[in-house]
Amino acid sequence: TAKVWSAASGECIRTLQGHSDDVSSAAFSPNGMLVVTASIDCTAKLWCAETGECLKTFVGHRMQVNSAVFSPDGLLVATASADCTAKLWRRSDAACVFTLDGHEDEVLSASFSPDSSSVVTASVDGTASFWNAKSGECSRRLNP
Repeated sequence: TAKVWSAASGECIRTLQGHSDDVSSAAFSPNGMLVVTASIDCTAKLWCAETGECLKTFVGHRMQVNSAVFSPDGLLVATASADCTAKLWRRSDAACVFTLDGHEDEVLSASFSPDSSSVVTASVDGTASFWNAKSGECSRRLNP
């Protein structure tokens, strides 16, 4: 499960139940109306922040999902997984748009650029990769 807490009172205001294993990350959408969670159960889920209802499930990773984030425009979700990939998903229908494949080890995180046009991923392999969010192509890889 994941919980939504009131910053003002410190009280739990919503419990998001639906994953079959531990939740590894949670993030609000840019407008605060949605929450995305990542889980050890190999999925990410989209939730209504107001009601706690699960709206969509992002299925396609072969191993645990380490993190999930919204693009700044709120149209895409990026997930990072132990299966050595990250994925970009359409928020509206949970369809996988691109699989970002090229890391040699677990991908720990993914983050969008402020204009939603690029994604950076960080991996246990010691690299960070920059990806075009419109084509799914790797534009640059940084090695230690």
